[in-house]
Amino acid sequence: MIRVASVEAIPIAFRLIEGYRIAGHSYASADTIILKIDTTDGRSGFGCAAPAAEVTGETAAASLEALEDRLIPLLRASDAADPAGFARRAREAAPRQPAARAAADMALYDLAGRRARLPLVRLLGMKRDRLPTSITLGIDEPRSTLERARRHVAAGFRILKVKVGDDRERDLQTIRLLRDALGPGVLLRADGNQGYSEEAARRFLGDLRKADLELLEQPTPAADLQALRRLADEFELPIMADESVKDAADAERLAATRASDLVNIKLMKSGGIGESFEIARLSLAVGIGAMIGCMDESRIGIAAALHFALATPGVERADLDGHLDIADDVARGGVRIEGGDILPLLDADGLGVVVSL
Repeated sequence: MIRVASVEAIPIAFRLIEGYRIAGHSYASADTIILKIDTTDGRSGFGCAAPAAEVTGETAAASLEALEDRLIPLLRASDAADPAGFARRAREAAPRQPAARAAADMALYDLAGRRARLPLVRLLGMKRDRLPTSITLGIDEPRSTLERARRHVAAGFRILKVKVGDDRERDLQTIRLLRDALGPGVLLRADGNQGYSEEAARRFLGDLRKADLELLEQPTPAADLQALRRLADEFELPIMADESVKDAADAERLAATRASDLVNIKLMKSGGIGESFEIARLSLAVGIGAMIGCMDESRIGIAAALHFALATPGVERADLDGHLDIADDVARGGVRIEGGDILPLLDADGLGVVVSL
């Protein structure tokens, strides 16, 4: 048994390099909690919580409270070499704070990799060494969106995720402008963030040209799985569930109803790597494909998400760009972007991050 010697939870409001807007929300900063776990064998592991209250109901204050009052005491009483055992107890201790649980979970997995002197993905069972990632374009006027898109393409990105759901006509204008200007070599994904009614989503989908989009993510409210299912049944374009699926219980409901073609898995929604494995397993069993996604997060969280994805069958898409929004991250390393692909650092142990607090 390896004991936890000390734990620090450090709240930080990261400034975003450039603010952006999605359906129903605007962002200029990212409230984050950095977690550091020191163990009695002389190692340190790092995690981060990036709660999204509009998705899970978890605020940064609630996340910090859960860590300080419940999860850190639980860590001190746990075997640091047993992340899965801790995760089971953490779900009972903090059921409504998945980002807080994810921070502790990834710190324990970081420690496991460092202890084994392996990158975490090799410890988990690496299936691939990279994934193509999208980069996000917030809601803006079409011409401004195109300018940003061209910068991303010039930097090597081949997949753009376009936020929609605010104004259907402008959304269509933006998609068409991007498609015509960028050509078929750039994939476009659209993300509605629950912004459309079912009928508005139906009209949006009906007005798209066949080559416009690769997929449409969460066009309608999360609670209405039947609306999502009807759209998935009616249209050829793949529909992805995001806010509708937070944990394995949600994934089980999605699998039972076949309400979407794809699912977006995020550690900050699920509470950690083990729960995310279960979401992927349930989805793959019924033919629902998976993407690994993120919030605006430190490189710590992005690295953990990537290591999970590269070890998980069925996770064939990535939207891991949240660290690129952060202006003053306390972490470096962890991941790198190469030709539009995101790769882990396979010559570094654990998550491969270096953190300066």
